[in-house]
Amino acid sequence: MGRGRRSACGRRRTLAIHPPQREATMAQSPLPHHFLSVTDTSEDEARAIFEGVARQKRAGNTNNEEDLPLLGQSWALLFRKPSTRTRVSFELAIRQLGGSTLFLSAAELQLSRGEPMEDTARVLGRMVQGAVIRTFAQEEIVAFAKSSGIPTVNALTDQEHPCQVLADIFTFEEKRGPIAGKTVAFLGDASCNVARSWALAAPLFRFHLRFGAPRAFFCDVENPWVTQTESPEEAVRGADLLYTDVWISMGKEEESAVREKAFSAYQLNSRLLRRAKAEALVLHCLPAHRGKEIEGELFEERAGDIFDQAENRLHVQKGLLRWLVGRSERVQ
Repeated sequence: MGRGRRSACGRRRTLAIHPPQREATMAQSPLPHHFLSVTDTSEDEARAIFEGVARQKRAGNTNNEEDLPLLGQSWALLFRKPSTRTRVSFELAIRQLGGSTLFLSAAELQLSRGEPMEDTARVLGRMVQGAVIRTFAQEEIVAFAKSSGIPTVNALTDQEHPCQVLADIFTFEEKRGPIAGKTVAFLGDASCNVARSWALAAPLFRFHLRFGAPRAFFCDVENPWVTQTESPEEAVRGADLLYTDVWISMGKEEESAVREKAFSAYQLNSRLLRRAKAEALVLHCLPAHRGKEIEGELFEERAGDIFDQAENRLHVQKGLLRWLVGRSERVQ
């Protein structure tokens, strides 16, 4: 090491080693696109995703060798929070589209010792072709997307859960037809990530969203398609879809007693269901706590729809990944 070659006049000269010009290469590559929020798609794009998902489901979700958009790609799943449906559905979606997955628990990475998310992103961006991130702050996933140079998907933050809501809307339309002009009633914690994504989706898909929640837990997203009330009866009146989520989100465990008391009048139950339309759909994004946010008997009565909703996470995320990769490839 360190030895050079002697020239004809006996002087030692150093061999120059020029590193590859990565910046120039990256500048010529397609720009990555990300799905960090429901608002990262237009209605037309979301409709195209849904149409592709419906076709794929009718065909039995079989892929031919020419229909593997992630073939040869490796995708990282970087999770700071526990997961069942999100992890399984994304791992299967990526593999069924021809890719491979690398599951990374943040507790096992240098992130747990203070490495900035931006530096982790720069490393992963040189080794994998895409990333699915499940973390706490929305700012973290935005920082990752900006720094990594690869397509990035929001698999849940404290502020949003866009993949969940896309699958929810697809499920409603699969069972009840177009959601435009319909009324969705969300009972419980209107300040949670799923509720915020529903509120952001309302103007995109043009449905009416009513939150029934204590005022201290109202949603902070306001637009003409969203109304909020402290009356659960008013929230569900004439609704086409009744929806609920856990009362105690991840990271809020220390507030359990306060939240259970605050939300006790907002349980989704048979009494409230009778105030909705006769054909109203009941959905829950899971995990469900029977006897808390949803009546146990009602949950079991509507379990078929709820678990179809869970399965649709896989199908819709496959469609989302197709769109995301195809969009990145088209933009030079």
